[in-house]
Amino acid sequence: MERIRLILSDIDGTILDQHHQLDGRLKKNLNLLTQRDIPFCLASARSPQGIRPIQEALELDAPLVAYNGALIGRFEDKEFQVLQEIPIEVADVETLIQMIRRYCPDVSIGLYAGTKWHVSQDSPWIELEASITGETPLLTDFEDFLAQRPVVHKFLMIGEELDISRLLTYLQEQDLPDIACYLSKANYLEITNRSVSKGHALELLAGLYGLSIEQTLAFGDHFNDVSMLEMAGVGVAMGNAPKAVQEVADAVTETSSHQGVSLYLEEFVLQ
Repeated sequence: MERIRLILSDIDGTILDQHHQLDGRLKKNLNLLTQRDIPFCLASARSPQGIRPIQEALELDAPLVAYNGALIGRFEDKEFQVLQEIPIEVADVETLIQMIRRYCPDVSIGLYAGTKWHVSQDSPWIELEASITGETPLLTDFEDFLAQRPVVHKFLMIGEELDISRLLTYLQEQDLPDIACYLSKANYLEITNRSVSKGHALELLAGLYGLSIEQTLAFGDHFNDVSMLEMAGVGVAMGNAPKAVQEVADAVTETSSHQGVSLYLEEFVLQ
């Protein structure tokens, strides 16, 4: 195995447990990685603002991958500097909003553009997501917003599991060749440009650091992590990942509740 020189890790269900608490040993281990000049980058379906508190808690100074790879960059003081972005075409955004509202009006729709989270109305689902990520959604008239031709990076629909499952099946049956739909949780349906993936983001980051893909390590726990687990020199699935996700990984560590990321780092990277 090549010596690991770059690590890309998912957040929720990976370094955060089911109670949204950080792996208690991770900060100490990241300090050891820093001493060895091994960047630890975070990759998530979250926005940059949703990732930033985790970065700050861990005292990380590294690029981040937001919206599953639709937006890659880093914070310089209070400003977010974009390294790469892959937005959804505005025409597709308009079509999707119409389809979702017509077919499944009970789900909450969120649009993420840059560092901002836009919603057309409040709901318990929106409030729950805000409490998890610490973000404040902007109440927005979508029609007026789209008239400004914004750069939209991601949709997030939240609702009852059955509604979300039905909506996913419906959208996959439509003629929408430039978008990709996937579940990040059983009741969270996300949409990005079809070119977006954490695997492509890992390739970009490796190139920025002048590394081969064989020198990279990735941690993840769900289906939106599969591309980076397959792409990485070493892909490590969490013990709480679905069996299908574990099967594509090179290794499986303990669950997020049992500090699986730290356990793997301590045994195989920091030894």
